[in-house]
Amino acid sequence: MNRIISELVTSKGAAPCLFYPVIKEMGLSVHDVLTDSRKQKDVLVRIAEQYPVSVVIRMTELWCEAVSFGMKCTMDETDFPQLGAALYADIAALESAVVPSPINDTTSPLIEAVKLAAPCLKKPLIVGVTAPYTMGSVLNGSEEFMMNCMMDPGIVHAFLEKITSFLIAYVLEYKKAGANGVLLAEPSIAMISPEMTAEFSNRYIEMIISEVQDDAFPVIYHNCGAVNAHLKVITGLSADAFLFGSDVDLKIALDNLPDSRVVMGNIDPRRFIAATPDQIEEETRALLSRYAQFSNYICSTGCDLSPSARLDSVSRFCSTIAQKK
Repeated sequence: MNRIISELVTSKGAAPCLFYPVIKEMGLSVHDVLTDSRKQKDVLVRIAEQYPVSVVIRMTELWCEAVSFGMKCTMDETDFPQLGAALYADIAALESAVVPSPINDTTSPLIEAVKLAAPCLKKPLIVGVTAPYTMGSVLNGSEEFMMNCMMDPGIVHAFLEKITSFLIAYVLEYKKAGANGVLLAEPSIAMISPEMTAEFSNRYIEMIISEVQDDAFPVIYHNCGAVNAHLKVITGLSADAFLFGSDVDLKIALDNLPDSRVVMGNIDPRRFIAATPDQIEEETRALLSRYAQFSNYICSTGCDLSPSARLDSVSRFCSTIAQKK
């Protein structure tokens, strides 16, 4: 088992994706934190020091890589970043796409924040990065990309190779900056078949894994989509860990993986907006009980928590897990 992942399993602590709620708790705007490395570093340190978590997860991205290629993005003061229209709506544009530098105006504050935060943290810091198929789907448009995979696979593969080369360079910059692992978010494959997933997603994720994963730097595959039908293909990846959303039956994933690889998840992040702390505690206990037989299970939120998440419910989630140690 990967050393970092082994430490997470041994700690038996909570692993929520609570980056955005803590931004709000600190009275900061989402825009300021995502563009100011020092403010972001303060958020990461606060998560590590003020919450009983086993790991600091710095969002699941899905925006900054697309912006690096030239896509428009708006940032509300109190909400997730919102991407604009597809950048390469015409398939011919995929062929002319230019691979950007991994260090640019958008990514520089994010990478610098990791460099500033890493020496201050006594817990692992995992950064989120958009995975290849999902990034292609964002840049080309989800339905268009799915159809292009079937109608013009050669062009799509060439485009995915460009995306993958950028992502490898981008992840390596985080590794150099002091991050302890990467979370690759690939939700868009829920729209394609398991067979297409193997060809247009797994193939490129394995390229990333082979270049960046080692004993001290795990790759965590993340999917918050409804991908039960894809689990056999997904769990064939050589990632050290897998984080799934609330639409996934974790037992299927756990049954398909050896104890040396970890499954994380999957309380619904939307519940932290409306549910009471007592309800969150009940749901957390149910998850812990359901997968108690599996030594390689880590309780986590199924995806990023909204800036509107109730922090008293987040605290109850963490404390409930801590009590079960």
